[in-house]
Amino acid sequence: MAPNNPPRHRGQRKKVTKKSQAAQPAQAPQINQALEATRATQSTPDPQANQATNTSMTAQGDDCWHSSSVHTHYATTQPNVQPTGDENKDKVKPTARRFFAEKEYPPRFSLKDIEVEIGAWMCVACPASTTTCPTCKQYAGHEDFILLAIHGACISENNITQSSFGLYYGISNIENVSHVITGQAHTKQIAVLTACLRALRNATCIMDERMKMARKGNDLVPLRTFIIKTDSEYLVRGITEWLPKWKDAGWKTCKGVTVANADLFKLVEAGITVLERVVEVKFWLVPKENNKEAECLANWAIMR
Repeated sequence: MAPNNPPRHRGQRKKVTKKSQAAQPAQAPQINQALEATRATQSTPDPQANQATNTSMTAQGDDCWHSSSVHTHYATTQPNVQPTGDENKDKVKPTARRFFAEKEYPPRFSLKDIEVEIGAWMCVACPASTTTCPTCKQYAGHEDFILLAIHGACISENNITQSSFGLYYGISNIENVSHVITGQAHTKQIAVLTACLRALRNATCIMDERMKMARKGNDLVPLRTFIIKTDSEYLVRGITEWLPKWKDAGWKTCKGVTVANADLFKLVEAGITVLERVVEVKFWLVPKENNKEAECLANWAIMR
């Protein structure tokens, strides 16, 4: 659908309240420093690509709050539902849960250009945006598309295996998570599935909190989509491609073997289904180098 409104610029960036500051974990300053260092060491964009690159919110002016009301087809199209069968009515196809940046954005957008910081949150850029802010070097973004990055880590050292996960919503965001996984089973696959479960649970809490704030008269943009960014092909393809085949085969692989971590996949699917009553849930597979913040949080959990 063609854009029908020009991008709009909102007022000043919201200040962090004392209540929000108090809610941050004690190690937040150290984590934020580690995240800043991680972002600073990421590779420089291709010089032939668009020169606009994202910068830290700490380097932006206080007036940088660029939100676009323009939505292209991917934001206005209804979720891709199953065409027949009462039992499939209004159910989202697993393949429709895959977010393909190359299909949604013009070639001028790099992967980092797509990620836009609005306040303490990561959102996605408006595909119709053609220019960047001269101060923060970002395109206008969609406040109603929350982007969260997840990563699962598993480290073996001195015959001891530990696993952890990280959830990244934005620099200094109090929702950021750096967590060690307890128990006996430790694999990278279990770690990333656990990260996804936590992300879905948090998304539900975020929705509930926003609804409470809206009832109190706060002017909030209604959320449309949660995009879960990860470098795990296992998670993304498992949710968007393999899940229907496993279910049809009684949770068996094509070789007749029981699907590994089937219980976790069932919980993930249940969490997605609950969220999809209100918003869309998308999974974005990116190269590992484009998921450094979540990886940093996952590694921090084991290192601290």
